[in-house]
Amino acid sequence: MAEKMGKIAVVTDVNTVEVREYPVPDAADDGLVIKIETCSICGSDKFNLTSKPAGPRPIGHEFVGRIVSIGANANQTIHCFNGQLALGDRIVVYPHVTCGGCEICLTYGNGNCICQNDWMYGGKKLDPKKKLNSIPSEYPYFKGGFAEYVYIVPNTFVWKVPDDMPSTVAVLLDPCAVAMRAVEQTMTTIGALDEGTSVTSRALIIGAGPIGIMAGMILRTMGVEQLLFTDFNDQKLGNAKEISGADDVVNLSGLTLEEKIAKVKDVTSGGPNIIIAAANSPTAAYEGLQMIRPLGTYVEIGAINKGASPDGPVLANNILFKKNAHITSVVANTPTCFNRSFSMLKRWRQLPFQRLITHEFNRLEDLVPTSMHMSDPDYLKGVLVWK
Repeated sequence: MAEKMGKIAVVTDVNTVEVREYPVPDAADDGLVIKIETCSICGSDKFNLTSKPAGPRPIGHEFVGRIVSIGANANQTIHCFNGQLALGDRIVVYPHVTCGGCEICLTYGNGNCICQNDWMYGGKKLDPKKKLNSIPSEYPYFKGGFAEYVYIVPNTFVWKVPDDMPSTVAVLLDPCAVAMRAVEQTMTTIGALDEGTSVTSRALIIGAGPIGIMAGMILRTMGVEQLLFTDFNDQKLGNAKEISGADDVVNLSGLTLEEKIAKVKDVTSGGPNIIIAAANSPTAAYEGLQMIRPLGTYVEIGAINKGASPDGPVLANNILFKKNAHITSVVANTPTCFNRSFSMLKRWRQLPFQRLITHEFNRLEDLVPTSMHMSDPDYLKGVLVWK
């Protein structure tokens, strides 16, 4: 009897994806095999598609699938937050698999994604000497979410998806957890004289993309006094206001730096206590830090990998020293934060998460063409949905 074959998208060059076929493995005693229902495009996927890979590699870490093969000991090796796993369950996955033995893991616990030996579904660790690598031609082949199947390895954290939750909601777990982590960092008391996020907070989200919108949804649910979005596109700002329930939106295009700062301070009666920057822009960071109230909290989401913030000495003097602002970023995340985000997604009937899905495609061959729309005014989130 012929082996069952499955398809997987493999990045081979800049904006070049090959659809390859490999044998679909049975689960070993300590693993799972899932059949993918949905996989969404992350901003980092766009970066990886537009960068030349060191070698052929899988892609996709935001995915939902149904268990089609389960090992006898999988419930001892796979960490499920909400019950025992069984054949036929739908699951959503924490994409990082950590080593448990490095300094980070020993200090901060299993699952912290800045583990020194972190492996990631849809990642780019291509060292053939490593037992757990991302080389698609090596068993178990299916190591990224843009595929028909994914092999779930030991020490993966997962959640069973309720029967009534659409996969197009569950697939938002990863970006929702990034938003959640950003919001939770505004709740800290470091540098803020015991004044964290509260019902008197005035919050600014810079950037009206899906993560920024979800950060706004969380802050709105927490009851902040004012929620403001800034961006350069009226359509994105309109979507952000409708989906998150923001009080105000401001289009900053065409304004000078001084005018931008004055506008935000005027709308927020003196400046926001909380700024979450989700624009991945050094210029936005430089501007946002000058909008924050004294003793406020500024959180940068994502890695700013282009350019550098201008006028560093002035920034340090005016922001770090004079304002005593708490400045941090979202790099590390944990399964426990993802678990809180999963609880947020379970409110999908009351909160319009599905409106974040704007572009749907049904073939692996359409991954790159869909990613080309990410800068379009009407784009928020693109997802592969297998029919």
